[in-house]
Amino acid sequence: MVEILIPVLAAALVFAAIVWSGVLVMRYRDSSAKRRSLAFVASYASSDPHAAIQKARNDESLMHKLALGLGNRIVSSSARRRIERQVIYCGRSEPGAADDVVIRKLMFLIGGLALGWLQAVALGGLWWLAPLVLGIFGYFVPDILLYNQGIKRDEEMGKGLPDALDMLNLCVESGLSFQAALSQVAINQDGPVADEFALTLQEMQYGRSRGQALEALAVRARQPDIQRFVSAMLQVDKMGVPVATVLREQAKEMRAKRYARAREMAQKVPVKILMPLMLCFLPALFVIILGPAVYGIVQVFSNT
Repeated sequence: MVEILIPVLAAALVFAAIVWSGVLVMRYRDSSAKRRSLAFVASYASSDPHAAIQKARNDESLMHKLALGLGNRIVSSSARRRIERQVIYCGRSEPGAADDVVIRKLMFLIGGLALGWLQAVALGGLWWLAPLVLGIFGYFVPDILLYNQGIKRDEEMGKGLPDALDMLNLCVESGLSFQAALSQVAINQDGPVADEFALTLQEMQYGRSRGQALEALAVRARQPDIQRFVSAMLQVDKMGVPVATVLREQAKEMRAKRYARAREMAQKVPVKILMPLMLCFLPALFVIILGPAVYGIVQVFSNT
């Protein structure tokens, strides 16, 4: 018993150490993200766009640099490009966001290998495959979490876009320019749509045209409604259609789609609760109804 308990306790301590290390890395990432964002903004005014960003990266700790170098060795170039696209879809456009994911993949890989090795030492047998299985699983856990974060953000953007377009349309019809209307939406609303509009407004203030800023918005957000809105606004610039008319039609269409999406989700509820109902409610109901009858039958046959 003691021989099994010691490796289990060691595995628990290693797991706690890995979790604590992850918390420290997350805190460091939150503090360094601000420096990177400031460097990213400063790079627009710099003659060398990459100089300020490179300076912010040089100020990072030695441990961060070593972890990033080792992480880049175990992550292929195609996987690195996929991570960079995914972090943009998740709303993290600051420089170095992909580096944080690479470091997290390295940490989870090492943690999975350590836990698997301790389990293999404690139990033996086929448990020697545990380091391989847990290491592979830990390597792909950050990708799964990042993909899930992107899906949730797409859903939030789909829910918040009709309200944002309503406010955008109201501001334009009140006499504000499209750029000033974007500013009002970014200030008075929360969520990923407001964040994307704020970033689009920021790019327009840096000198990019409205069409270029909207095209960059369509690249960052893979949400179909956002891309449809961007396509309609690009047609405004080409054909000279009034902006207020297009925004009014877009807001009306988005509200109809949100209503249809809510009806669809409501219709899926009976199917989703069918399995929990069969596994949790019906067995207890059968025990309550048939239990006394079965007990009575058993008593009758036992007396005979």
